[in-house]
Amino acid sequence: MASRNLYKNLTSQLASALKDFQSSSSTFRLLQTVHPTTLTPEPASPPTTHPQTLIVLDSSFNPPSTAHLTLALSALSNDSKSIKTTSGPHRLLLLFSTLNADKAPSAASFAQRLTLMSIFATDLQKTLQSPQYASTHAPNIPIDIGVTKAPYYTDKAAAIATTTEGKHWYPNSPAQIHLIGFDTLTRFFAPKYYSSFDPPLSALEPYFAAGHGLRATLRPGDEFGSEEKQRGFVRNLSEGGLEAEGGKREWADRVELVEPTPKAGVSSTVIRKAAKAGEWRVVEDLCTGGVAWWVSEEGLYEEDDRGTKMG
Repeated sequence: MASRNLYKNLTSQLASALKDFQSSSSTFRLLQTVHPTTLTPEPASPPTTHPQTLIVLDSSFNPPSTAHLTLALSALSNDSKSIKTTSGPHRLLLLFSTLNADKAPSAASFAQRLTLMSIFATDLQKTLQSPQYASTHAPNIPIDIGVTKAPYYTDKAAAIATTTEGKHWYPNSPAQIHLIGFDTLTRFFAPKYYSSFDPPLSALEPYFAAGHGLRATLRPGDEFGSEEKQRGFVRNLSEGGLEAEGGKREWADRVELVEPTPKAGVSSTVIRKAAKAGEWRVVEDLCTGGVAWWVSEEGLYEEDDRGTKMG
């Protein structure tokens, strides 16, 4: 396990970098990269090999969990559409929004969450290089840790693709594949988030016109209904069910649905409650090794007794 001082220093560096970002006019910035060769977080620098496809895992990471690990591993599998049908080289971006449309910030500081993301990226790289995954997953994929001020997926994608800083990091304007859960998919196509547009879903036109897509993991029968009912949501889009709101049938072709897996449904709220209660076996079971260690070392959720979702 890396030394505590290494990540204490990293947290301090990230806090300073985040403060600079938040006081700037920038809407997107990369802060760290974990390369497959070094397996340690390093200050981000423009890639020497420009990615053609950027796989984006956007979350509050409070904390990163085995659900995030499952989503990333699934997307990076040689059998996934994200890898098989998109142009390489590929790159993975862990993205944190400092302005979330649906969640109020609380508990673990933003700098600590960015540290957790960096540790998680290291754990993910080690997993990808393990004998179990090395031959079945895309090799040598750098993992970036980035921040944005944009609250919505469409705005986040535009910040990555069109801003000066976004073009600096990803000069080839790669196609973006955003990894989401089915609950987020329904919000992505919810007209209420785009009330300033007429029709509201016309707001999504630039996203799909740029070649971006979504990889949505279905939920195992819960409040969203059966797997077939969930698939019906995208089928409705393909059959013109959202045309009145501005949704286009062809957008359905840019939505990949992934079989449900219990591992993708791990609740960060459960992890925070377990950490507060000192139930470290639960934390270790639901987080990667490095993340569980840092949560324990820093006592990150000792003051969180509300069980609420955090920004």
